[in-house]
Amino acid sequence: MLKSAKTYEEACRTFRWRIPDRYNMAFDICDRQTMAGADGHRTALIVEAADGSVERYTFHVLRLLSNRLANVLCASGVGKGDRVVVSFGPSVEAVVAMLAVLKMGAVLVPVPTNLGELPLAWRLADSGAVCAVTDADIAPRMLVAQDGAPALTTILVADGAPSGCTEMWASMQAASDSFAPVVTAAEDPAILFYPDHACGKPAGVLHAHRALPGNLPPVEMALGFFPQFGDIFWTPAEWMGFEGLMWALLPAWHHGVPVVAGPVGQTAEQQLSLMGRHGVRAVFIPPERLLALTEAAANVPHPIPRALATGPAPLTAAQHELVARVFGTPAHEIWGVMETGAVSANNAALMELRPASPGRAAPGITVEPVDGQGRPMRAGERGVLSQAPGAPGAFLCHWNNPVPARSRLPSGWLMTGQLGLRDLDGYLWPEPLALEDGIILVDGMRVALDEVQAALAWHPKVAAAAVLALDNGEMKAFVVPAPGQNGDVSLARELQAFVANRRAGHEVPRRIEFVEALPTGEDGAIAREQLVNRPIRLDAPSPDERW
Repeated sequence: MLKSAKTYEEACRTFRWRIPDRYNMAFDICDRQTMAGADGHRTALIVEAADGSVERYTFHVLRLLSNRLANVLCASGVGKGDRVVVSFGPSVEAVVAMLAVLKMGAVLVPVPTNLGELPLAWRLADSGAVCAVTDADIAPRMLVAQDGAPALTTILVADGAPSGCTEMWASMQAASDSFAPVVTAAEDPAILFYPDHACGKPAGVLHAHRALPGNLPPVEMALGFFPQFGDIFWTPAEWMGFEGLMWALLPAWHHGVPVVAGPVGQTAEQQLSLMGRHGVRAVFIPPERLLALTEAAANVPHPIPRALATGPAPLTAAQHELVARVFGTPAHEIWGVMETGAVSANNAALMELRPASPGRAAPGITVEPVDGQGRPMRAGERGVLSQAPGAPGAFLCHWNNPVPARSRLPSGWLMTGQLGLRDLDGYLWPEPLALEDGIILVDGMRVALDEVQAALAWHPKVAAAAVLALDNGEMKAFVVPAPGQNGDVSLARELQAFVANRRAGHEVPRRIEFVEALPTGEDGAIAREQLVNRPIRLDAPSPDERW
């Protein structure tokens, strides 16, 4: 959609939104790639397994597979507008499931694979999902969460369905590979996202089919007028997350660009090797992953990508310099929030990179700071960064709350929730979000210490627990074992696995110290300040030790 240009002003001047009234994401990124003279036998997906084996899937094959699954879902009673949860790591199953749900007019509810029973149960219940499609590792958690989700009647599992679930591939073999995509309007609901970095019971954010083309201009600008001839795409971002889908996978397939899927849990060195083996030229990578990849690339031979995009958190000047020096390619930020979609981007060929700023508003999008009455403010004045009305990347509503969101002002401007300003040259300067007491950031995701503490206290071998944030950003848990239990490494690992299964992998405390009792104040509450000032035990694990 974005035409190649020599200046930012030219890119804005030549841009036009062209989104048809009838539009379906799945048809756009898959079926369309096999029609009207297009070569449907082009590679769409390259999957490398942990054992090094590689499988390639064309757009034509993905179309037939997703048609089969769409017929299976229809036979299970799923209809247009119904919510279907999909939870997979990078895999062909993830792609087929997402395509099938979208092409039948149902609402896709992508759920990250690292979520535990409690956050998963909330998403299943709140969305009213009637069906879930997942793998054998996640299926047991789905079955536990199903008790609180009365609408969930079908769970399809790829490879090894436990009792109470249906085998996905076996069901697909008996289904037809012919399916006519349901005609959907660009304004029809398509994807229901739940913030994977939020605590408690986050509200779902409902996006329409138009959200895909609505997010394209910032992505195309950050990736150097993506696509370019020979591009192969890769992202380590969560495939079931907002940025992973809307800023990486879907834009790549919209343009017919192959996507590489690697094994989960690779080290930065292994990811560099993966990029080299498959000739990756375009990358979207979250900031914390980019820095780890850059540190690894500084010490080993590595591929040189054509374009590197990151976001939504802007990089510092030192980080920009390091990435450019190591990769020979500047990193371009994409910025926006889940409700607005991507709204701004950097591109060193069009504008000067100003560290801590995610660039200017992308062509076709207007972003300004506004005051409390929703009035745009002048350059240099501080306000809530907001998106002008009519942007196709903006969400429809918060789930189960169809009335206009508080973030949508009477004037139609949509607030991002972040304070900031726009300078005289049009650069946006969002301020970092302040964290409430008891909230920390782990790998860019918000973690509530009280929720981790409650999960530990729920374990039958724990009498009491307290969780603190360390100066290095990690968590430390102080645990009082239940009577008759030994506080040893075995119990620590058991507790970590319990928290990962009940909450999420990123909420696991990396350090656990067993104590005889927790200090309390006069009101009976845990005296955290005494734990903070507690002397370091000589027999406690070192800061580098991971239980």
